[in-house]
Amino acid sequence: MNESVNPIVKYFSEFKILKTVSKDFWLTNVVQFFDGMAYFSMITVFVLYLTDYCSFNDADAALWVGLYTLFISAFVFAVGSICDIIGIRRAYLIGFIILITGRLIMGLGPDICPTVDSGRLAVMTGILIMSFGTAFMSPVIQTSIRRFSPLNARSTGFNIYYLLMNISAVVANVFLIEFFRKHFGAVDSGFWIINFGTLMVLLGCITTRFIDENNFAEPSEKEANLNAPQRRPLQLFREVWKESAFRKLILFLVLTMGVRIVFTLQFLVMPKYYVRTLYDDFAIGTINAINPAIIVSGLILLIPLLGRFSTVSLMIVGMSISAFSLVFMAIPIEWYYVVPGIETRSQAYLVAIVAQILVFAFGELLFSPRFSEYVARVAPKDKVASYMSLAALPMFIAKPINGIIGGLLVAYLCYDGICAKMDTGHIGFWSSPEFMWTIYLALAVISPIAIIMTRKTITSDHPEEDADSPPIEAIETETDPAVTAEELTEANS
Repeated sequence: MNESVNPIVKYFSEFKILKTVSKDFWLTNVVQFFDGMAYFSMITVFVLYLTDYCSFNDADAALWVGLYTLFISAFVFAVGSICDIIGIRRAYLIGFIILITGRLIMGLGPDICPTVDSGRLAVMTGILIMSFGTAFMSPVIQTSIRRFSPLNARSTGFNIYYLLMNISAVVANVFLIEFFRKHFGAVDSGFWIINFGTLMVLLGCITTRFIDENNFAEPSEKEANLNAPQRRPLQLFREVWKESAFRKLILFLVLTMGVRIVFTLQFLVMPKYYVRTLYDDFAIGTINAINPAIIVSGLILLIPLLGRFSTVSLMIVGMSISAFSLVFMAIPIEWYYVVPGIETRSQAYLVAIVAQILVFAFGELLFSPRFSEYVARVAPKDKVASYMSLAALPMFIAKPINGIIGGLLVAYLCYDGICAKMDTGHIGFWSSPEFMWTIYLALAVISPIAIIMTRKTITSDHPEEDADSPPIEAIETETDPAVTAEELTEANS
């Protein structure tokens, strides 16, 4: 049967390029899956663990979750250049050893320490150490994905990476979190979730020992890596900072901060928003699994189609949709009562939450996979990890600010006991959780508008010496920049 006249056959034929990837590509995704299980199960209940199990107050819990992400960004600056110099396997080993150590201190500290204050100090120390280990994961894993993906499969490779990452999020939320919360309660479950995640990290560490870091999918990239001059991390950092492509990338990342901050709200603000506007035993794991479940199913359906559109266009559309999703939680909750079937405040909040998650997930589906690919493709062949890590600079600045603001907004607009006060009708819009989401909505809409206004400025070129890799201008075309001339010829025939 002719594929050109059968859309179903043509759809599945797009996946054939995955046959060209090596076992090291799939091992990298296994590492990502285990690390994702540990990360997503922890980050979903992090603020609740700190307040309920470790006796942090609202502001301090949000602050330390924000500091955790801040520390990751701070350490990532150094990690990328180190990875480029010491190699993938050593970077994995160092990162996982530090990560396991930090998680053990944070997870066992409150029970081992003799006093509450010393237990909190142990948790803070564990968070600091854990963030250093976590900083290794993203740049090293994404560098591995690029290294083990042939050029003609690179775009699909990053989509698969994001797909499996979200599958790990679904498993973590639906199975791990709900299981532990059901069997150990809302307070003690945090202890078991954190420490079970440590076991997942250990499995990820073991998996990295089977990866061959020298198995480059593209011979030209292997040659560039071998011929790259030996440099110290600080020297490499200075080189990257001087490159115009990197400075353009930083501008792009600064302009996307408004929407990207919204992503952090899922673990910084959402958990307490759920239990305080609805009820204490609300199924946090299940509701948080909706987002990655939509992304998993969406990517399966759209992976062969997304490559046919401009990467920057997809990111703009995705950012716009994700920003718009906050409208559902920013409008006064009383407006939902005009919808047939909604009669109580709990029903209205549940509808607002689900609507926001559904719309936001669709926007994330378009934005996030292309965002990672965009950053990786801007980088020169011998500086991928450095670019991936230094790209965290804008969020490095934004995360502590967001942690402080998020904690204060929760403390003043979504505090413990606000549910009973709302039932009495004595809460106005300016003192309600809806006003909190209005503030975040205003921040989020800035990003797509700014990107549209500066679209030509944010596109960056690959270094001129990179003759074998297509320039980043290809991102602005209507075809996948990773598609080779041979593939285009075959597709058009």
